[in-house]
Amino acid sequence: MIYELQIENYQLIKPLLAEYPVNPVIAGVIEGNNLGRIFVDHPQNPSAALVWAKNEMFYLIGNSDNKLFNSSLESLIFCQIKPEALAIGDDCFNLELYPFSKWERIIPRIFTHSLSIGERVPFEFDYNRYISRMLEKKVLPDGYQCQIISEELIKRDINDVMKKEILKFWDSVDSFFNKGIGVVITKEREIIGTCLSVFVSGSDFEIGINVYQTEHRGKGLATYMAERFLEICLEKGGRPHWTTENFRSDSIAIANKLGFRQLPNYRMFFLPF
Repeated sequence: MIYELQIENYQLIKPLLAEYPVNPVIAGVIEGNNLGRIFVDHPQNPSAALVWAKNEMFYLIGNSDNKLFNSSLESLIFCQIKPEALAIGDDCFNLELYPFSKWERIIPRIFTHSLSIGERVPFEFDYNRYISRMLEKKVLPDGYQCQIISEELIKRDINDVMKKEILKFWDSVDSFFNKGIGVVITKEREIIGTCLSVFVSGSDFEIGINVYQTEHRGKGLATYMAERFLEICLEKGGRPHWTTENFRSDSIAIANKLGFRQLPNYRMFFLPF
């Protein structure tokens, strides 16, 4: 059997993550900061969980040996969750495993769909490396402006680019302003790119960056936004987090430029919806 937890009970799965470092994506959902749904094998005392962090990732966590739970997962994901995911633009089933070694061996038995294997690239923020790399401040190309996202800027954004980006991960703009961080680059009032805390848990901030049109890429705009984001995050006493896919060479390069320390890649599974 699978049970969906109500948001006030999300904390019940925290013991399943006790041995792992903080993952602000999972923790942001558990704490109710960010959009997601949590399914478990027992409504009061769960030993296994499926966490859907919307527009980001699915996670299988805990006991991998509950056959009743496992046998219901494929139907839940591809019959119930898939329509909602597609409706919000979350068009790929991306899956991480905690612990990987135990879940990996039974993935072929859980899913009749053939899942592909990918690699994620995690980073750890290194303050000393960051300081050494920030000695030369970046300069924006002429015509571009970087600002902290504010209520006034969102009101002036006639295409709602910032609002739409925020609401991919947060239940309201107010929630984002209460706990999140964001910067935007504009050019002649056009929204060119954003850098947001897409998931937040306490003082841990997961970074998400977008430069929306190809004509503005390759100009250092993403690096500039990330640098400004880090300044704000550190001023708040926050700890930035950065994880990406192994094929996103630009994202990997930016993280290294900014003083993040690259950790060993880890495997995950994926299948387009």
